[in-house]
Amino acid sequence: MPRHRPETAPTAARSRAHLSLFSRSVSRLLAALLVLVGLYSALQEPGVAGFQPSSSAGAVGPSEVPTDDEDEEDADDGDEGRAQSVGAAARAGARSDGIAAAEQAAAEATEATEAAAVAAEASASTAEAAPATGPSPTPPSAALPATRRSGASGALSWAPPAGHASFPVKKVSGAGGLNTVDAGGGDVTIQLSSTGAVGPIVIKNCRNAVLIGGQIDVAATAQLGGSDQRAIYINSCTGVVHIEGVLINGAVNGSEADGIAVNAPKAVVQIQNVRVEGMQGGKSGNHADVFQPWGGVREYRIDRLTGSTNYQGLHVGVDLGPIGRGTVFNANIASSESGTVDKGGQFIWLDCNAYPLTLDNVYIAGRSGRSFGTSVWPQPDTSGCPATISAGVASWPGYTSLTGSVRDGRPPSGDFVPAGSVGLGYASPGYL
Repeated sequence: MPRHRPETAPTAARSRAHLSLFSRSVSRLLAALLVLVGLYSALQEPGVAGFQPSSSAGAVGPSEVPTDDEDEEDADDGDEGRAQSVGAAARAGARSDGIAAAEQAAAEATEATEAAAVAAEASASTAEAAPATGPSPTPPSAALPATRRSGASGALSWAPPAGHASFPVKKVSGAGGLNTVDAGGGDVTIQLSSTGAVGPIVIKNCRNAVLIGGQIDVAATAQLGGSDQRAIYINSCTGVVHIEGVLINGAVNGSEADGIAVNAPKAVVQIQNVRVEGMQGGKSGNHADVFQPWGGVREYRIDRLTGSTNYQGLHVGVDLGPIGRGTVFNANIASSESGTVDKGGQFIWLDCNAYPLTLDNVYIAGRSGRSFGTSVWPQPDTSGCPATISAGVASWPGYTSLTGSVRDGRPPSGDFVPAGSVGLGYASPGYL
């Protein structure tokens, strides 16, 4: 039987190095092409590639933001409108810079790939290939799971992260004050007290986190721990954060709080079968959002959320951090008709063409005496991306990456998360 001639150490090393260089170059080329494809898709969004600044930088026309003359409970005096214009300009510039960088990276990767291929071929002609011993090239990031649609009852759309049954458990029982769960960069399962409500909770520095069941009562204050009060605050997590079956009680005298706030640009946040009741706030204090990813999130997923507030509901425009994608199934937000009214009143707030968004079976019941058109944002008189109201349905034709619409009123069969169905003693219906 013929024997293979062993390679000398220097020759084998050169061969392995050339093959490793070739593999890395191919990976760089593929990554650059993926960036170009993504940027090309983003540039098809109206109002981004062709963004036109207004005549005065940052100025907003009078039709963009409702005024006190039009409605006593107006939007925040144009601050959000100005932020929307500035944000659009920034995104347009970032995408333009990104295209140039991606094109340069693609050219460099192509050149390096061709050079590595020639070198590898020359090496193979003088020595037999040795088994690769160096590290494998880093694969591209895995695609997010496909959106799944549950009904208004039965199994939920998204399961907790894989392996959650073996996550370390942290129990929370403190009532009246702030509870902080610091996962130290790892996974965690959070168990709220099974016998009574606990105080607001911060979930931070986690990879994956799971919180299923229990009740949170906000505190009779506007701030906790030196920050605005939030019943659940997700901060600096990087994996999947799964919130399910929780009852949040915001109807506490003297309280001002958000329901769920997110500041985790790398995380996927899942909110399912959650009821947020009676959030209180106003323009001069906490804005009492039912849900707001103000600090950014890779993706948010909502299936069955019922909320009530006296100020704002689903505030899902881009604020201080990027949002990659959003999905909202089976959600209804209503005015709590309680507390002092301090402006506000838009119970869903969108940022036109900021990111891909799906709305399915979403209902908004505005304040008593307030029109449906002024209970959503953008409104029908907002320039650039006005709402279209027809037969009690709001849609935004200018929001080309939006799928779906919002309906006026309450769901015909009642709240998607009925009173008494979540909180203490919650049992999950399972997942698709």
